[in-house]
Amino acid sequence: MKKVVVCSDQHLGYTNSQADEFRSFLDYVAKRNDIGALVVLGDLVDMWRRDVSGLFLEYSDVADRLSTLRRSGISVYIVAGNHDYHLLRLQDPGYHFEFHKDLSLNSSKEGLNYIFKHGWEFDLAQQPPVMEALCHNLSDDAGNARSRVYNFLMILKERLSDLFDFHGGSDEYIRHLMEPAETRLKPYLTDVEGKACRSLNDNEILIFGHTHRPFVSDDKRVVNTGSWVSEPQTNYKFNTFVELDGDQVVLFRFVGGNTAEDITVENTIPCP
Repeated sequence: MKKVVVCSDQHLGYTNSQADEFRSFLDYVAKRNDIGALVVLGDLVDMWRRDVSGLFLEYSDVADRLSTLRRSGISVYIVAGNHDYHLLRLQDPGYHFEFHKDLSLNSSKEGLNYIFKHGWEFDLAQQPPVMEALCHNLSDDAGNARSRVYNFLMILKERLSDLFDFHGGSDEYIRHLMEPAETRLKPYLTDVEGKACRSLNDNEILIFGHTHRPFVSDDKRVVNTGSWVSEPQTNYKFNTFVELDGDQVVLFRFVGGNTAEDITVENTIPCP
């Protein structure tokens, strides 16, 4: 089995997304002959912040690059994140891609199962009905987006009352959801990462994203892919991706062109 390359959280359409660098990264993947699969692990596009129709027009060339990888013999898997959860409804064969809620692949080298999740599953604030509602955004104006989801959440008020209360009311909950991941998750990061670590079964390696903080656990069984978003309020590495080869897990930062630097050692942490 050739290497599996995993990346997530491009947030195409968001102001701080590194879209051009991601395009270059896909070209870099296409030039290599040792990659058997590419897993895009959620939040490829940011349906919460941008008009959905405009997003797919603006970034149609990214879809073309992914299609080219498929035609070249590289398997392409796309897992839906909270910001593009609506992709799960786009299952028509005419779209040329299959979209997954989560994914499992077997490594024939070591008998390991690679478990791929976006990571919203470990985040208390994320609920599928809310994620789906936010993806139905038909405006580039943030105020309109918040109004739409507010109206929808009022329909589900009783069902979500505990969630509202935890975040200080419905208005505060919506404001919380719309913050950048790095800011929003900072107080809950240990909780999210701890839940991820505790979800593992024997002979599994978990790969997830969502928090935008890239890391590899010291036992090499849990890894976060990081993001392709540059947020000035954090010092997280960005433009990061993971390579899997049997039980070998390596975290890289894409520098550009044909260059990626191994950043595994400085981003290895104990599992919370």
